[in-house]
Amino acid sequence: MALVLAMALAMVLAMAQEVEGQLMVGFYGETCPQAEPIVRNVAGGPAYEVPTGRRDGMVSNMSLADNMPDVSNSIQQLKVKFMRKGLTEKDLVLLSAAHTIGTTACFFLTRRLYNFFPGGGSDPAINPTLLLELKQKCPQNGDVNVRLPIDQGSGQAFDLHILQNIRNGFAVLESDAKLNEDAMTRGIMDNYFGFFSNLPFGPSFEADFVEAILKMGQIGVRTGFQGAPRRVCASF
Repeated sequence: MALVLAMALAMVLAMAQEVEGQLMVGFYGETCPQAEPIVRNVAGGPAYEVPTGRRDGMVSNMSLADNMPDVSNSIQQLKVKFMRKGLTEKDLVLLSAAHTIGTTACFFLTRRLYNFFPGGGSDPAINPTLLLELKQKCPQNGDVNVRLPIDQGSGQAFDLHILQNIRNGFAVLESDAKLNEDAMTRGIMDNYFGFFSNLPFGPSFEADFVEAILKMGQIGVRTGFQGAPRRVCASF
């Protein structure tokens, strides 16, 4: 009888932790009341409710980073990595468009600018005007920690400019430029600049971005006895 009660109690606790492990809007409403509004309202982007309360993993393993997208990945490698996480080609385009805000370091551009081919040279997909600018900011054998905007000309605003840059050969990151090499991902980008994009029922970059970013936030959510819920957002 005692064993049955113990098993029942364990099941109840597991179910409670399972529910607790689900993401929810307002999880940090009391302990970090400003956290979610800050995440929602950055650089004029779309406002949306951010599910929080994700559990912290208890182990760090550097080898798992091999599954992460890399700036030098081919478009097929990027597609596969996203697909393994349940993300589509459309998600790949939209989440890459998050580069509309932020900076990168010359470290991530060195190969593309100076050693793109075995014998050296630059990525021919780079617009000549941008290539000159990037080489001035990231000279060969220079400081690889120098930072520059990923979205040239609009690095501090959330907008479609990043996709326009990619389509015109002004992608700073090689992985972004790859989106323009593939018919499917290029077509997805073109869709936001076509005739229907100006119509009320046409494609909405902001709405689609929100859908993709929320979908990404649900990847690998830990439940049950996995991980540890962070009660206060600012402490581990």
